[in-house]
Amino acid sequence: MFLRFDWFRLDNGLVDIFSLHGLRRNAPVRCPQVLPTAALLLAVILSAATPIHAQLKTTVHVDPTKGQAVLYTTSIGVSGDRWDAKAFDPSTVKLLQDAGVTSLRFPGNNGIDALYHWSTGAVINPYTNDRAPAFAPERKLPAMVPIIDKLGTALITVNYGSNLDGTGGGEPAEAAAWVAYVNGKPTNTQEIGKDSKGNDWKTVGYWASLRAATPLPTDDGFNALRIGHPEPIGIQLWTIGHEPWNNGFYGQAHTLGSDADNSGKYHESGSPEPDLHLGPVATSKDWGHHSENGKVGPQAYGAAVPAFVKAMKAVDPTILVGAALTLPVSTSGDNSPNPMGKNWNAGVLKAACASMDFSAITMFEGKGAPPNYDINIDEDDLLRTARDPLDTKRYFSVSALNHDYALLVTDLSEKYKKFCPAGHLPPLAITNTGIAPWLPAKNPEVAGLYTLDATATLVEDGVYAVEWAPIHALSPLLFDSNNQPQPAYFGLKVLHQVARVGDTFIAASTPMDRLGVHAVKRRDGGLGLIFINKDPVQSIAATVTVDGYNYASKGTRYEWGKVTLETGKDITQAPIDGLGGTFTVVVPRYSITALVIPKS
Repeated sequence: MFLRFDWFRLDNGLVDIFSLHGLRRNAPVRCPQVLPTAALLLAVILSAATPIHAQLKTTVHVDPTKGQAVLYTTSIGVSGDRWDAKAFDPSTVKLLQDAGVTSLRFPGNNGIDALYHWSTGAVINPYTNDRAPAFAPERKLPAMVPIIDKLGTALITVNYGSNLDGTGGGEPAEAAAWVAYVNGKPTNTQEIGKDSKGNDWKTVGYWASLRAATPLPTDDGFNALRIGHPEPIGIQLWTIGHEPWNNGFYGQAHTLGSDADNSGKYHESGSPEPDLHLGPVATSKDWGHHSENGKVGPQAYGAAVPAFVKAMKAVDPTILVGAALTLPVSTSGDNSPNPMGKNWNAGVLKAACASMDFSAITMFEGKGAPPNYDINIDEDDLLRTARDPLDTKRYFSVSALNHDYALLVTDLSEKYKKFCPAGHLPPLAITNTGIAPWLPAKNPEVAGLYTLDATATLVEDGVYAVEWAPIHALSPLLFDSNNQPQPAYFGLKVLHQVARVGDTFIAASTPMDRLGVHAVKRRDGGLGLIFINKDPVQSIAATVTVDGYNYASKGTRYEWGKVTLETGKDITQAPIDGLGGTFTVVVPRYSITALVIPKS
């Protein structure tokens, strides 16, 4: 199980980040007696012919009275890459629904948020000597509204990077008009006003009326916005830009091909975040010329946030608006004079914290495994023992996500205390997460184990949103290019069997670091339990104690992992009985076992 952080609890001004569950090591394994030579040889031969999978034993404690967080419609989402033509086609949407995905981040990854203008559908070309990044019509806002309605909700990233004519940065008035189109009512006569270029963004009702209307017989240029949707779409979460710290201020890694050429292959550099506050650049490789220029740095972004928030909340004061922060620089492994993230959080929070409803964070995990570091992912780093990015021989006693999350909590604890109004501690939204650099695992099921454990843990900690990416790619996370579900997808799907929107995560713990445990109190009165065996060789027999047991003696068991993958099966389902205040469940190696127990 990941570390548990009491994120909002302040004691003497310090965030308590040490409320840890399930981190004690197992007892030392006793060495067997020395066998006679012949017997030893026979044992070696037999073990080579027939693998022996030993079993570990541990305990699990569940306390239904200790609620931790509710699973909301905003909690589990996805974000499509710009080049993903199948991101939200009907078959993909059905698969996402089956896995419990109820939100999407729009307009998506790879810098499109900083170039796309929702009111015209145009994509600004930030390059004077390069192609504009593609963005298909079926991925633009009007076409996406039915998909948002079908899934549940969205998290919208407003354009911070460019204005309508591509001569400068984003405009608060344009963002406010977007809120009006999505959440406004046609009868609202409130004026939005003009932007700095003189563009008149009219009234809230003007944009809401376009949303409510059906297309005219003769297109006046706004028919794309007429989608016959009288009621507000009702999107609550909004962010100002996406990863603006990746705009060249910290330099730029070598990018293979242009933004338009990148296609999600292994080792291919991600697209930089376009930022036209200093105007266009020649090609996508030129954002690094912005290095250490204050006009595109954290102070400039932080100063812009209050203006965006004020304009957007003047249209709809009920929305929550987040600003982009980043992991502390100490997690980057970058020893350059201006490493990624240096002073970003401080610069943004000093100017913007009072206006922020939440902090939007990108968090990708996954390092290459030794000895080559570029062939397979380090499974232990991902699941149990993080490897120090600065020292390949140094390991930590927690997973990579736990390690990085602890550093983030410590960093924000310090900076919230220093730069935010008293008592104002913006919670987190993980608006872009996945397994980087999308290296394949020797044991593919590891991606499913990690995805379930990470999602459940972050939601338990009160994170507003966990948005997974990519959906499809040549380096797949959820689906391959033929829309076939990949292991990470099954991790989310098992979670969905147990936890549905409105269910409450409750306290569950174990002393064994090889076993992840999660529990939910279901809205139907039942109990859901998840056990994640992170040991590749041994099964785990867990003796489970549920305080105040008030549930049935029979339930349903779901299984997915190493064994089901090797036998070509999907998630298996079978009845289970003998349940009560104390019972034992055996979790196969590198697998997930989930129980759904009805109320008594």
